[in-house]
Amino acid sequence: MATARYRLDDLRRFAAALGVAAGLAPARAAALATQLLWYDAAGAASLGIATLPDWLDRLDRGDVDPKAEGAIGPERAGTAVLDGKNGLPPLILARAAGLATEKARDVGVGLVRVVGIGPIASAAAVAAEVALGPEAAAVLGPSSSWAIALPSPEGLPLVVDPALDGARGSPPAVFAPLVLLAPEGGWLFAAAAIGALEPLATFHERLTAALPGLDRLPGSLFPDRWEASRRTARERGVSIPSGPLSALRRRAKDVGIPPPESIKSIP
Repeated sequence: MATARYRLDDLRRFAAALGVAAGLAPARAAALATQLLWYDAAGAASLGIATLPDWLDRLDRGDVDPKAEGAIGPERAGTAVLDGKNGLPPLILARAAGLATEKARDVGVGLVRVVGIGPIASAAAVAAEVALGPEAAAVLGPSSSWAIALPSPEGLPLVVDPALDGARGSPPAVFAPLVLLAPEGGWLFAAAAIGALEPLATFHERLTAALPGLDRLPGSLFPDRWEASRRTARERGVSIPSGPLSALRRRAKDVGIPPPESIKSIP
């Protein structure tokens, strides 16, 4: 049976338009679409655009506030608390990532506790964005959710998140101090400026030496595999399972948004 595939840009516009129809501001709808498609391009389609119907349903039910951007609570030079105000979790975590990164650039390390948001399956996308800085990022959440992203010499960072393999697992023991700082039911986002600790070149040397051990962790996304997956997504598009695709088409019909056209059918 052939599988329809869609261009990333077409899906991004389509998903953003559906987000706007559900009550999100255009920029926030585009940010959500981009974050979800990160997973499709990274080869973790179950976390990607296929989850959009669920997010839109949660908006419809009022489970999340489409306008909430979060409010910064107690704040110091290297730390902050971000109350998500029941906003859309992927977007609230993205704001936390930006805040932690700013603090890491200013004082070397940034720690942001995130409260007041609902569940999200993975924070790998926002962690990866931080590590392009290049900062190192570690994210801890409820139900043993965790992700790390480390800058690599290849340009794309090394990302590890068990959820990328559909798994869950306790974070490495090195995270123990951070686990104590993570709020109950919330998230802790940590960013560290590598340049404040050591030269980036020596960090890359140590990272290369540690790669065999990291490869054994579930959900390891190495730069070469990630780039190959992104290239495939750009060249061949991405597929959407029939269930979510049908749900998105029904919603698009209800609000008068034309669905994207498939680019090819691949056996």
